[in-house]
Amino acid sequence: MNKYIIENVNSSNIEYYARVNALAWLQSYKGIVNDEFLELINKEEEIQKTIINLKNNLHDNSKRFLLKVDNQYVGILRIRKTKYNKYSNYGELGALYLLNSIKGKGFGKVLFEKAKEELKQQGYQKMITGCLKKNPANKFYKHLGGKLLDTCPLTLPNGEELIENLYSYNI
Repeated sequence: MNKYIIENVNSSNIEYYARVNALAWLQSYKGIVNDEFLELINKEEEIQKTIINLKNNLHDNSKRFLLKVDNQYVGILRIRKTKYNKYSNYGELGALYLLNSIKGKGFGKVLFEKAKEELKQQGYQKMITGCLKKNPANKFYKHLGGKLLDTCPLTLPNGEELIENLYSYNI
């Protein structure tokens, strides 16, 4: 495995978090999410809005991380108290995205384990994560021991309605 570090997101590296997130969405959700939406979130003016929004919410209930491999930012991770009211005792893996260039090299599992470790330190015994029903990453979450707990609707900012599979893990 290549040399890597996982950084806490702060005001000095938050731009990379926004850029990796937008590009990872474009790469991962092509054919799953509306193409116009994916292209929009990758436009410079939208990325700048995201950076401002992230800076304003840097101290919300989320904890964000950046994965740097061979001195390049290639992945993001976000954990938090779950947004799913029905599962209020769970910590949530809210985002785990890798650029295509790094997928299949074990870094998804590295970030997944980081999420479990961080949530356990926060006192959670269970973790939940949502994965779009049509996303090939469902195999990844099942492979790591995820138990399909539920499905729920997800509405994107563009109004697009999708379905998420919710996976549960004991941590």
